[in-house]
Amino acid sequence: MTASFPRTRLSLIAASALVLGGGVPAQAHTSYVLPNIFTANAEEHVTVESAFTEKFFQPELAVDSADFHIILPDGSRAEFETVSKHRQVVILESPLKQDGTYRFTTGVRRGRVGKTALVDGKWQPVRGDAAPAGATQIRTSQTETVADAYLTKKGPTRAPVDKQIGRLAIHPVTHPSDIALDGRFDLKILFDGKPLADQLVVIDRGGAEYDEVKYHQELKTGPDGGLSLKFDKAGIYEIMTRHRADAPAGSQTDERSYTTSLTFEVQR
Repeated sequence: MTASFPRTRLSLIAASALVLGGGVPAQAHTSYVLPNIFTANAEEHVTVESAFTEKFFQPELAVDSADFHIILPDGSRAEFETVSKHRQVVILESPLKQDGTYRFTTGVRRGRVGKTALVDGKWQPVRGDAAPAGATQIRTSQTETVADAYLTKKGPTRAPVDKQIGRLAIHPVTHPSDIALDGRFDLKILFDGKPLADQLVVIDRGGAEYDEVKYHQELKTGPDGGLSLKFDKAGIYEIMTRHRADAPAGSQTDERSYTTSLTFEVQR
């Protein structure tokens, strides 16, 4: 599916923060990873911030992840040199010793556990211990989030891009360091390695609140799980998707609500 982005106003669909339900668009809190640079040449270090927010990229709540890490240009895993946790944001630092592409990630982060009830054929959140009147089925659910960003030093490499982290993946076909106004960003949404057709994808731009018309897009993937995106303005963007599915065998809940996001730069 191909989409270009004119500066048109799209209605915002209300959602509660850190929603358990799948397929729910913004404006719920979304986790992000944001490096201070996206391309490097002589730079020897990078600083990365990570937080939940509703306004990109204004941190509101720190991401509490035990799995922050880096995928190095050769595809191997490394740890951040420094992880500094604050109330609203986590600040991470890493050296850039290799040439190539780096992937900065929260890793797989499991969040809150909740319940949903089937009432009149619709699933709705359960607040408290008591099931709502008319509930015919109760299911337990847990959130699972992954947030990524890429940086390339001198020249791109594919190994960090093609490595799968978590079940729900935003898989760039176009290298994420090669996204420009005069080109397209091709990507696929995968779940357990398989394409998700007709999957809702939400795209926001950092600093969009200063635009005359706030940038916000909600799109759906094609039959092959793909999107081909073209942008009308350079800047830093966030793409997010959510998907709800049965939890893996042996899990403590019936299902999981997966959210994956990618921060990227559109260059002039």
